[in-house]
Amino acid sequence: MKSAVRALEALRAAARPGWRVASLAFFLRSILKAFRPRGKRVFSNLAMIYPESTKAWREDLRRRLYDHLGWMVAEILALQRDPAQVLSWVEEVRGIGNLEAASQGEKGVLFVSAHYGNWELLAAWYAQYLKSRGESRDFYIVSQNAKDRDIAALIERYRRNAGIKILPKNTSTLEMVRLLKSGGHVALLADISWMEGVTLPFMGHDCAHTTGPAILGALASVPIVPAAIYRKGPFRHAMEFFPPLPVPREKDRLCRIELLTRSLSGAIETMIAPRPELWFWLHNRWKQRKRGRPDRDLRSRSDEAPRL
Repeated sequence: MKSAVRALEALRAAARPGWRVASLAFFLRSILKAFRPRGKRVFSNLAMIYPESTKAWREDLRRRLYDHLGWMVAEILALQRDPAQVLSWVEEVRGIGNLEAASQGEKGVLFVSAHYGNWELLAAWYAQYLKSRGESRDFYIVSQNAKDRDIAALIERYRRNAGIKILPKNTSTLEMVRLLKSGGHVALLADISWMEGVTLPFMGHDCAHTTGPAILGALASVPIVPAAIYRKGPFRHAMEFFPPLPVPREKDRLCRIELLTRSLSGAIETMIAPRPELWFWLHNRWKQRKRGRPDRDLRSRSDEAPRL
């Protein structure tokens, strides 16, 4: 899809500070609100999670979601000129003590977040934060490439430009464990619906949850730190690092991983609750598991641990 890449690159060239990037954001927001991509899914998801809400409330939240997504794309494109400027875009960092405590020692940290706020800026900020402190630790994100190779290559270039290293989604769990044990910091988004894992409630309704983060944290014996970014306005954000998830004491590995996954799901719910319009409601989070496809056996050998 070379035409889409050319269009994005043209928009990036136009994303200069001031009226140019504001005009770009207005254009993107107008397109989203006019075409309402996956608008019916957004509306049905909101109706399911907030059954007592009015139609007007759901329509207003959907409009604010598209506004946010338009600004998100504009910010990502504008960031490419100077990735260090993301440090000034984040005006407030809450829970910095949780981050510093988890980063002590020779091992790494597993950061877990969601498709919430400008999650790309969250990763870019942390990469630039490490750089500004002279840290030699590598920072990786686990990423699933877009289906189109040209778009995937462009997104990867944007991320690398911000100082982020990429781990493809099909990277083996043992390789990720090695990176964490050697001091690397790894981040992933754990709020998408996976057709393998365990079925647990999310926002009051059952859906499939990946057990990958829990297994990865357990095998590497590193802190699992939930992190979120909240929009305060265009190019103005607040960030929060939550306390590391407590490790369950159950001896049974299956039970321990499931409880840790449940804790992670609760942490993501806590992120979303204050500002639901910042979450990616376009995703079919509560899709049903295919008939006859069982949950993954968590008691498999460690060298056959599920991939994220």
